[in-house]
Amino acid sequence: MQTRKRTRIASHLTAVIGAAALAALALAMPAAAQQERIAIRGTSVTLIPPPGFTPSRSASGVENTATDSTITIAEQSREAYAGLAERFSSAKSLTDGYAQQKVTIRGVRRIDGRIPFAFGRQVSGNKDLAKYLALLEGDKTVLVTFTIGDRTFTEADAEAVVRSIELTPAPTLEERLAELPFTFRAVEPYAVADVIQRQAARLEVEGDAVQPAIVIGYGRSRALMGEEARVAVELLRSTGGYQEAEIRAQEPVAFAGGDGYVVKAVVESRTVVQYLRIVPGGGYLRLLARGETSAMQSVEAAIREIASSVEPR
Repeated sequence: MQTRKRTRIASHLTAVIGAAALAALALAMPAAAQQERIAIRGTSVTLIPPPGFTPSRSASGVENTATDSTITIAEQSREAYAGLAERFSSAKSLTDGYAQQKVTIRGVRRIDGRIPFAFGRQVSGNKDLAKYLALLEGDKTVLVTFTIGDRTFTEADAEAVVRSIELTPAPTLEERLAELPFTFRAVEPYAVADVIQRQAARLEVEGDAVQPAIVIGYGRSRALMGEEARVAVELLRSTGGYQEAEIRAQEPVAFAGGDGYVVKAVVESRTVVQYLRIVPGGGYLRLLARGETSAMQSVEAAIREIASSVEPR
């Protein structure tokens, strides 16, 4: 009987000690680690915000309105990294760059030997704010700016946020093409140079800027199917540089899986060829090829073949 009593006491003590250990572990964990990771809208960044910070409604980042504190994310091209990294070469360089914002950088170091990180102060009206800056390199160049009105927020807190940042890889060209509302086939000498806002693709002859460019895109329209002839001319006239173009030829043509229309026009030494089809759902598909007239003549066959491959999804 005495043995069973001692066993129950030991089990109870073990449970109490285990619960206390878990509580102590939770208290010992960094505050940021207890927060949920969030995606910053309009950017490739996800991060774990500090306690009290929520997604900002006015900027790309997070904010704590109670302490007048913000953490904002700004993205530029990958190529912009070198120039921005040069600014992080010294506290003076950064202070000079932010002089108009009344920022004084007191020091610059690197997190884990690779991420430039700066710390200082900013005067805003009658407020003295803590300022931290970090620069990350990836498919995009990411500048993280901390403007902190909370005196309990430390440099270590800022560093914890920077360490938590993950960058979503940029989508591949194939993934971006898959998001377009149409399909097409590039024909030599053309290749896809860019995909624009999930609505258009630009084709170019790589390494030869003299050759005409081709843009295939989707646009919204209230025009009805069958009005291609009118809409085609109106769209061409609204294209920059071709308002006064002389229309040399126009006719119905099969395009984008249905009855389309092609217009050819010339202004000075430039020629433009436009294929158009109004598609169901209040939109149109358009292929626009333009360039120097002499160069256009040499790629006419390729343009026709590319146009014949366009299909709505």
